[in-house]
Amino acid sequence: MKIINEALDLELKEAFSIVRIRLNGNDQPSHEDLNDLVITEHHLSCYINEQLAFKLVCTPEKLDALILGYLFSEGYIDHLDDIDFIYICKSGERVKVQLNKIISLNSLDHDTTSASISCGNNKKIRQAAQITTLKSLPAHPCSEETIFKLANSCNRNAALFNETGGTHCAALSVDDNEILVCEDIGRHNAVDKTIGMALTDNQDFSHAVLFTTGRIPSDMVIKAIRCGIPVIASHSAPTNAAIELARQFNLTLIGFVRGKRLNIYAGALGKPI
Repeated sequence: MKIINEALDLELKEAFSIVRIRLNGNDQPSHEDLNDLVITEHHLSCYINEQLAFKLVCTPEKLDALILGYLFSEGYIDHLDDIDFIYICKSGERVKVQLNKIISLNSLDHDTTSASISCGNNKKIRQAAQITTLKSLPAHPCSEETIFKLANSCNRNAALFNETGGTHCAALSVDDNEILVCEDIGRHNAVDKTIGMALTDNQDFSHAVLFTTGRIPSDMVIKAIRCGIPVIASHSAPTNAAIELARQFNLTLIGFVRGKRLNIYAGALGKPI
């Protein structure tokens, strides 16, 4: 596999002049003119084997990891050997992926009509939940300490969020070792970036724990199951469909990781062996 990424040093944020209004103790407004940093909204189109496959709205950094993670978590590839090359143009708006196999994009129900920064369309979610390629995950021991460590890593390393307030953050660790942290305007994109980085490091996803600052819908759970990630946790809430899928495929699903508490919606936690 070869990756040619010419989209380097793209602007991640932009300053805008704004007016900030505050209410004083007497509920009287005060006005302040200032400059505010705003996150960049970047649009890219990805072509697989010369055919438009999908569009994304994202933060223009780690685009190679984003594409790798998306290809893997959405079922376009099963491993890195499926990829001949990935080319990302200088503007980062066009990505070409050449696979070493023929795939039917129609069978994957890809959506090229609009770009997405979050959930896929309902048709895609319904079909993905029923596909036979999803396999039940093996049990993987994970401690509360690991979950809290990942949450803290997101809090400490979310530099773009601290500057703009406009990103989600995802963190992934394997066997409680090195933690990969990524940010993006979309919570799914942040997750795919961590998955892509772990792929290039040849990490074992069966021993991985994934944390996201965004809510966990069913398509996020499907991403984890496809990748073989047995534990996913969030600062926010899961949906009912996400819980049902997690329980069906033996995924440990955790929500509302805040401070020193968390909620377990599927699976169980235990000390690592």
